[in-house]
Amino acid sequence: MIFALLPVKNPRNAKQRLEGFLPAADRERFARLLYEQTIAALCQASGIDRVAVVTSDPEVSAHARRLGAAVFEEDQQCSHSASADAACLRAIELGAVTALLVPIDVPLATAADFEQLAASARPGVVIVPSADGTGTNALVRTPPDVIPSCFGPGSFHAHLDQARTRGVAAGVLRLPGLMFDIDTPEDITELLERAPESPVASFLRTACASK
Repeated sequence: MIFALLPVKNPRNAKQRLEGFLPAADRERFARLLYEQTIAALCQASGIDRVAVVTSDPEVSAHARRLGAAVFEEDQQCSHSASADAACLRAIELGAVTALLVPIDVPLATAADFEQLAASARPGVVIVPSADGTGTNALVRTPPDVIPSCFGPGSFHAHLDQARTRGVAAGVLRLPGLMFDIDTPEDITELLERAPESPVASFLRTACASK
């Protein structure tokens, strides 16, 4: 059974690197839109047996349940890696053989991207790197606890090192829709150019125009 696991930190605390570019209320709305767009694509993708959202936010939890996703509730999020690993253990208890660990901030990702991600599952790990080649934008683990998570700066090589240390097969999958994420104002500019009609881009265009 393939589980897609989507850790969602409290949107009120999201996208701190955009502080000074977007006010707090806009950053929160932006994070919620990213989450809604990503989970919608996950729920539309074939080849994924269950989608589970990992969060402490009641609004996110309610939205996920309305879409038929499972919710792994947290009291607080210590880190993305801790949330991902705890979710993997819970997924195993529910029968997961493979876990797709996915972030919310991949606004170009489509259901087809997630289908390709699920189809890539094999014993060991498959890593989708960030566009600059240093981060990890998605991680496929079979079984779900085959290596620990090392999300953050330098995570691409950290995950490869974990696999090598444990004697685990590791593959790299470069999906353009999943390799693009949003961290900086320059990323926002790129999104507006590449997907101008998306709901996230429409919101950002309005938010930036009102500055």
